[in-house]
Amino acid sequence: MFTSSKDAGSRRRGDWGGVVLLGSGPINVPAGQIEGIEATDSRGSYGGADPAHDCGRLHYARIEFAGYTIGADNELNGLTLGGCGSNTDIDFVQVHMGDDDGIEFFGGTADVKHAIVTRAADDSVDWDEGWQGRIQFLAIQQEGAEGDAGFEADNLEDNNDATPRSMPKIYNATMIGSDDPAADQRAMVIRRGTGGEIFNFVITGFPKEAIDIRDAATVALIDGGELSFGGLLVFDIGADGTSYFAEEMGEDDDDNGFDEGEYFMENEANMFGTDPMLTNPYDLAAPGWVPAAGSPAASGAVAPTDAFFESVTYIGAFEPGGEDWTAGWTAYPAN
Repeated sequence: MFTSSKDAGSRRRGDWGGVVLLGSGPINVPAGQIEGIEATDSRGSYGGADPAHDCGRLHYARIEFAGYTIGADNELNGLTLGGCGSNTDIDFVQVHMGDDDGIEFFGGTADVKHAIVTRAADDSVDWDEGWQGRIQFLAIQQEGAEGDAGFEADNLEDNNDATPRSMPKIYNATMIGSDDPAADQRAMVIRRGTGGEIFNFVITGFPKEAIDIRDAATVALIDGGELSFGGLLVFDIGADGTSYFAEEMGEDDDDNGFDEGEYFMENEANMFGTDPMLTNPYDLAAPGWVPAAGSPAASGAVAPTDAFFESVTYIGAFEPGGEDWTAGWTAYPAN
């Protein structure tokens, strides 16, 4: 376990920096220098020409109360992966009560299985600089007082078409928002030219909207088939529970007229307004991750074509009525 040096009951977000793994995988900026480390310190550099670079092994690890903020736009996350390659082995990891993002990928090709991000103060999962890894079995829970998007997904802010382009494949996730009407939270913000595959998600309880696609460069990837979605079960979104997508007109139009509602809701592989039958999903001390056995999430999954992914028929990170793979090694302390 990676945690605060303070006594239980006195721990807070940002008590320490977090876990940072840096490697020699490809990135789409000339030279990577990880946030939180001085530009003159070579220990903060990452990126290279080895997509298989090995940043090590992290199994059954809990990272909590991390994410120290150094200055504006200069924060450490719970788990930071900069230029890590595909031989990096990350499986069964929880990031809890971080002061910035839960997990952030800066380029590279690192893969993750069985990851949990709970109560992040900013985004739960963030990627940019050309990340081309894979995730399967991802669970996210946010709270009302803190937290931004479940995903904040970029290619590169300064050049949306920089290569290598961010192109992750993410299958089987459960994303639980705060269900707090006062919170400004979306399940996903997809922008700045990221591509990818996003399939088999349970999305519930986000008070702002489900998915916000931004800018023309990202819309062009949908049109070209480089950014795709399917097998989404979306429930209890927006102030009235059914406001799945925000209306964007005039100065609020950030995607050149792209209609998220039309794109997602006319896809027969997605379900809207269907209860996934989670038990106490908004309980911050003991999240109810596993849907009931009769859940509609039990079927309808889109089959991945990549051998990295386990073949399952269910939507979300947990089989309805099945095993809770978080049991026995995770915890959800408030302080």
